[in-house]
Amino acid sequence: MQLLSLSTGSLSHLFSSEYHDFEAIQSAMVLLHAHAEVDGFEFQKIAEWDSVGPPRDAYRAGRPTEFRTRAWESCSKYTTAEIGRSIKAAGLPILSVHANRDVGICLCTRCEDDVDRGSELIYETLSLCSILESKVAVFHFWDSMAKTIDTAFLRETMDSIQQVHPTIKATIENIPTSVDGLTPLELAKKFDSLTLDTRWACMYDELKGFAEVLPRIANVHLRARLLDQEWIFDSPDWTLEEVIDLIRHTWGYSGLITVEPEGGYHASAIEDIVVATKALRILLGYPRPRPSSRRFHHQ
Repeated sequence: MQLLSLSTGSLSHLFSSEYHDFEAIQSAMVLLHAHAEVDGFEFQKIAEWDSVGPPRDAYRAGRPTEFRTRAWESCSKYTTAEIGRSIKAAGLPILSVHANRDVGICLCTRCEDDVDRGSELIYETLSLCSILESKVAVFHFWDSMAKTIDTAFLRETMDSIQQVHPTIKATIENIPTSVDGLTPLELAKKFDSLTLDTRWACMYDELKGFAEVLPRIANVHLRARLLDQEWIFDSPDWTLEEVIDLIRHTWGYSGLITVEPEGGYHASAIEDIVVATKALRILLGYPRPRPSSRRFHHQ
């Protein structure tokens, strides 16, 4: 498959817009797609677009809940159908869809209304995957702050999802956990399809351990910071080259790899991403996609 994708998170920064500015995000996607250095995108479904209520996630970039509540109150709202129609009309390839991060928070309260809400968010994500013909969905499937997690209930929920949407890989990301004696890898092993986040795996010293579940990995989040037209892996123990050597050469992984920007794109430009991603593609050994028919115009 050898597909290189880019997360849409923070793309609005390229136009000095708020992180939840959908029109800015889509405009940046169009420009990047025209350069043909990525095969497509992982579209992040941002909680602020949801009209039902403000985000449950406690923090964003270290800022308290009130910040996101104010953002939710002020930003435009979009339904799943509206998002899907807009992206399809723009001709943008979406290789994966990252669900609203509130899914796991809702599922882990065990409050009936919250669980119903979590299930609703899951099916909205899979519906968007269907509209955009994306084969991978990414979920934060537990509450990273919860001291206890009913893994049997979560597994049962995931199994029921896959029965309804068997052609979409509903992947679980190895996000942090606060459960004593239980690591993200140990939780991830309880599910059939996974998105490996390299940052969290390195933080828990579990990256090499994911070799045990390699056949289940459908997507790799390569978390990196853009610096001077170069992707940098922020870890005291690993370099970007070492992570790629492990994943591509030691493991032989050749599936979907998604670049997630660490720290956003402040003071960066489209050209910076293009140059850095071209070098990354060479490092990965992934073939360059055919150029898009869309023409690039400098902003």
